[in-house]
This record gives sequence, structure tokens and C-alpha cells, in this order.
Amino acid sequence: MSGRVVDENLEIAPLVTIYDKDTTEIGKTDLDGYFEIELPKETKKIIFAGLGYEWATITIPNECKTPEIILFLEYTYDFMSSKKIDRLRKKRFDKLTELHFQTFKKGLFKTDKPCVTRNFEPYKPELDRIAKLLNKQAKENKNDFKNLEIGDSVKIPFGLDSSEKRISTHYSPCKNCTEKDYDYVIEGEIINKHSRKLTLEIKITEMKPYDSLKYNGKILTVGSDFKYEMKYFEVILDK
Repeated sequence: MSGRVVDENLEIAPLVTIYDKDTTEIGKTDLDGYFEIELPKETKKIIFAGLGYEWATITIPNECKTPEIILFLEYTYDFMSSKKIDRLRKKRFDKLTELHFQTFKKGLFKTDKPCVTRNFEPYKPELDRIAKLLNKQAKENKNDFKNLEIGDSVKIPFGLDSSEKRISTHYSPCKNCTEKDYDYVIEGEIINKHSRKLTLEIKITEMKPYDSLKYNGKILTVGSDFKYEMKYFEVILDK
């Protein structure tokens, strides 16, 4: 079975990975968006996933011999409710048939209408679940912040990004994690507190294995001080 993938701007979608319903890779689009796959008999649904695109779950009927797929770009919806995000996504989704016809007229598709079946998949349930977890984390962190005092020692977890000796905060994967749960931990003494964003001012007392690291444009070493917002981020406390 062969077909083609483009995006909602009618641009070719290269190197999009194709999975079966068990998320086992069964193919990939080439640099022109074309793909050729051998669809298992028991598989009706396949998933198209590419960097910068929303994942699309497609059902391919038996009579569909040339599946042609339009992927939506992955947008960042800052400061919007999950309900509004899905409302905007649904408006784009409702234009799929029209977009398919435009793609056909442009000569990118062989058919003037899609032969695959595709349902709108709302983000709201997952976004609400994440929001609930973050709110719970924020409440717990607020309580921890109140109990911390100037002079207390804390350990701040970080993650290493692709740039050597550069660090960035990680959202906490769990409450009261230990040092082994993170890429990097800096130990320091609280020298000040600010209620806005639950900010701690910390003077570094220990950092290994590096003598210095870059954080928010500042080089940190033992003796350096820096600000750390713990509203949504973990602080490792010795209890």
C-alpha cells in the first residue's frame, strides 16, 4: 500500500514515522512525503507521527488503496483553557475535506477526497489530567516553601540539555524524589525568600562533578548565589 503525506499548509511532510495500532514502526515517508507500507491484515488503524506535527490516527477501509493524509502542525497554545484549545483545533479539523481537495488541485494528491476515516481526538482529557497534577504539585510546593527558613539547606535538581555544561529546570516527575531521579543536583543554603513564584535565593555550597555550570545566562560555581522558582519545580528536602 502506498500513499502520501502533506501538512495543512499544503507542504510536503518528509520523514514522518508510521506506526501500527501497537505503536510498532511499519514505515516512514520519504523526502517527498511518499510512503509505502505493508499493512498487517489485522491492522485497520495506523498512526502518523512527525516532528512538529500533531499525531494522527487513521482508519484505512479495505477499499482505500491510496491513503493520502494531511497532518496538522503542532501549535503552542499559551494561556488558553483546554476547552478553547480543542475548539480551535476542531475548527482546523473540520476543514480537512476542503484541504484535501485543494491538495488535489495543487497536484500533490491523486484523489479529490480522502478515502481514510479519521476522528477528531480532543486534547482536553490529557491537558486536564496534567493541569490537575501541576496544581497538586504547586499546592505541595507552597506548603514546603512556607516551612523553609533562611539558613536551611536544600538540594535543587536540574536536567542537562544538549549544550555541554548548561543546565535547565525539570518538571518534577514525582514528589520527594531522590538525587538519583535527576541528571544533576546542586546543594545550597537559603539566603532569602520571595513569595512571588515561591522564589528561593540560594548560595551554592556544593556542586559535583563540574566546577562551574551555566544557568539562565549566569556561570554558577561554589559560593555563587542564584534564584530558583519552586512553584512548579521540585526541591529535594532532607526529611
